[in-house]
Amino acid sequence: MSWSVYPRLSLPFARVRIGEIASAMSTGGPASVRTLPAVEHPHAAPVATGGRVASPDDIAKVRAAILDTVEPWYSVGMVSRPQAAAFDLALGHTLHEQLQIVPADAAHDETWSFLTLVVFPDVAVLRFPGMHADRMIGSPRNVLRRTWLRQQVLGDLLHSTDRPLGEDELVGLFERSALARNHALIRRLAVAVLAYEGPMARSEWARELFKRVTFITGPRLLDALSDAQLDAIIQGTELPLDKPG
Repeated sequence: MSWSVYPRLSLPFARVRIGEIASAMSTGGPASVRTLPAVEHPHAAPVATGGRVASPDDIAKVRAAILDTVEPWYSVGMVSRPQAAAFDLALGHTLHEQLQIVPADAAHDETWSFLTLVVFPDVAVLRFPGMHADRMIGSPRNVLRRTWLRQQVLGDLLHSTDRPLGEDELVGLFERSALARNHALIRRLAVAVLAYEGPMARSEWARELFKRVTFITGPRLLDALSDAQLDAIIQGTELPLDKPG
């Protein structure tokens, strides 16, 4: 496997690029944005010592693979709300497979700003035509980054059932900072949610579960616990700590 680093686009130039995309949207809609994608930017560059640098040809191949994946939505020019989860799942799977990005590089906002605003602006506005800044800049809620991270952390769990995790459940897992930093905990929580067969709506039960576990992470560091120990916390069967005599 050949891991790659990608160019990074700093915040000032990212904001300029968002203005260009917004201008295209206002004058010609998504069709105009489809004229903007590129594989290079004069003010974007990879970190100097990061590893193998993805070439323009590499980036073009990633773009072609993504466009092939999202073609059912791209061809009609929209992602309907009922189809949003399917779109995100397909996008994240192909991004993860094709980018082969060095994880440290994937942790930088500027990497995702380049990929979103330079390489995939048309895909970004297809999913989020409102162009909220959180979705365009490479923040954790970025249109591409969020789907890549879900695939990176959950992998097979996203594709292992005919009742996959819903958007509310995924947001609850990844947008609570106390949970999001602990990938092992996210996976065990996802397993618990997928296995739930109780009387409550699963998303409602999951919301209450995430709140309870988030509360526990306040006074405790869970990062070093085993899967079995995490499961005990999730299930509420953890033995209480012995009190000093």
